[in-house]
Amino acid sequence: MATTIRISKKLLQELENLKREKDAKSYEEVIKKLIEESKRLKKSHFGSLPKLEEFEREEIDRFD
Repeated sequence: MATTIRISKKLLQELENLKREKDAKSYEEVIKKLIEESKRLKKSHFGSLPKLEEFEREEIDRFD
């Protein structure tokens, strides 16, 4: 079911630019891509040292 939304000319221009940048076939595709991107975790959510190697405990540190 299709629907119509009212947007400003400025926003329409921004959507047109994004449509070209993202090589999208429709405005709906642009909006879906924006929603998907907004749901993904950003690199900044992984802490201040993202290149730090994964921590592994040594046998001597274990209290099993």
